[in-house]
Amino acid sequence: MKTTRLLSLVFVILGLASPFAHAAPSLAGHWEFVPERSTTLTFWTKMSLDISIDGNKVQVTRVLSLPGDNATNQEVFNLDTTKDDNVCPAQWYADNRYDKATMGLFIGGDGAKHIRASWLDSGRTLRLDANFVVNTQQGPKPANTLSDYKLSVDGATLTLIQIRSARMTPFVYVFRRKAG
Repeated sequence: MKTTRLLSLVFVILGLASPFAHAAPSLAGHWEFVPERSTTLTFWTKMSLDISIDGNKVQVTRVLSLPGDNATNQEVFNLDTTKDDNVCPAQWYADNRYDKATMGLFIGGDGAKHIRASWLDSGRTLRLDANFVVNTQQGPKPANTLSDYKLSVDGATLTLIQIRSARMTPFVYVFRRKAG
């Protein structure tokens, strides 16, 4: 009987506390690249992220640029976390480590990245598992990029960890939340 009363009291306390619990900060927002804490971009010199979230829908926009570059070098992924395969058209291969001409890597196959998006860590990590084809000088090659967008506890820092099938070393990119 004492155990039942104690458990009932615990459930009442938890029930009362939940409306006052703080919601986890969101990945949504504008993110500015922090080069001194990140893997070098090599060819690119600047990167920014814009992430918007509406229920199961997530849009990730990555903008890459060179000094004085006014061009819009961006890729946009419109994702639904309930789908196993989000087909995201890719007009270019943004993850070239050097300029496009030297590496000779281009998006191939159906011209799209096939991405499965899922939430981890109670919504603090967005995982993108992307499969696509890259055209190389040796012919088309299947590729995979696993990207974890991890939000700091205070919501001020976003760390992107990418593991690419063609590379042994992960890439780590750190971003700070832009004001406004």
